Amino acid sequence: MSADATTQRRNQLVTVVMVFAVFTGFAFVLPFLPLFVRELGVEEPERAALWAGVLIGVSPLVAGLLAPVWGQLADRYGHKAVAVKALVAYVVLLALCGTVTRVEQLLALRVGIGLFGGLGPLGLAMAARQARREDTGRAVGMVQAAQILAAAVGPFAGGVLADVIGMRRTFVAAALLCVVALVLLLALYREPDRADEPGISATRGGFGTVVGIPGLVSVLAVLFVVNFVGRSFTPILPLHLQDLGVPTSRLASATGVLISVYSVMAAVSATMLGRASRTRSPRILLLATLVGGAPVVMAMALAPSYRVFLGLAVLGGLVSGGSLTLCYTIGGLMAPEGVRTTAFGFFSAAALFGGAVAPTVAGLVAHVSLRGIYWVDGALFLVLSAVLVARSALRLAEPGAPTAPP
Repeated sequence: MSADATTQRRNQLVTVVMVFAVFTGFAFVLPFLPLFVRELGVEEPERAALWAGVLIGVSPLVAGLLAPVWGQLADRYGHKAVAVKALVAYVVLLALCGTVTRVEQLLALRVGIGLFGGLGPLGLAMAARQARREDTGRAVGMVQAAQILAAAVGPFAGGVLADVIGMRRTFVAAALLCVVALVLLLALYREPDRADEPGISATRGGFGTVVGIPGLVSVLAVLFVVNFVGRSFTPILPLHLQDLGVPTSRLASATGVLISVYSVMAAVSATMLGRASRTRSPRILLLATLVGGAPVVMAMALAPSYRVFLGLAVLGGLVSGGSLTLCYTIGGLMAPEGVRTTAFGFFSAAALFGGAVAPTVAGLVAHVSLRGIYWVDGALFLVLSAVLVARSALRLAEPGAPTAPP
């Protein structure tokens, strides 16, 4: 293996570990935020729940708004420099969260974390940048798998840490994970010489260049819907499992097991589909995940027991858990090299907005039917599949169009 190839592989590995460490640290603190709010003086259950919801949702919301800005900064000044600044900010802000005395102070710090929340799209772009164009899907799949596994491991580990060392020290533990990521990045990541990369100087058009990418709106819409579906189950899961006969004493653990199992299967799916996109059309693979995911999601509404529901979660994770990876792969292949990180910022923003809207919509649907969100999600998958098929047919009907979708 050449020196350049060795450096690229090491950079990819550092990026994956960095993303896993940071997102695991973020997930450490989510399980006990409602409890921490009460410790900060918000005693009424309704107000505590409201504050917890705001604190959980504000960081990804702000991160989604600013993701394109962070992407443009990385395209202009380099990925490593921007990632270092974000990691330093995370270390300071997470450590300060453990010292707050009022819930308003915690909100300000959570907003600050959102302001520096561009590491998600940045990690995707850093991994894709080190890969050959045909390996984009594999690189994106590895980063996506790291994020998904962090979502599976982080909440459980964070809950245990909060019980053992206390909630405030768990914020410090999250900050220390970001320190590990920072040290790895500084010591091992080697930023390629941007002047030597083809297409960099020719495509420094920033937002204008990204907005002008053909098919951008379609990719953003698909990302919004796919992440909406993926995030829509969480608010109603405990109530649904209770409806399936899970005892109240086991409700929290049963919900945690379900989410963790689905996340692990989704990570496997992201890795496998990312690799498969090297030799198969990512558009065809995406269509297959949407068509296959629709009946699985709808079947969840009809599951008669927890065991059946758990089996469907395993199947759903494997079938459609990699859909988001394929969306990012398609977007990464569409974006010119010089604005790829800016483009990933737009892609991540669309996905974050879908995930931010999903819990509210699921809660509204639950007022009509507890299991209604599964039918809504299945219908969205089918509609999205039909739109993709129609667009492919229109492209093939154009004079000089290729014989197969790209």
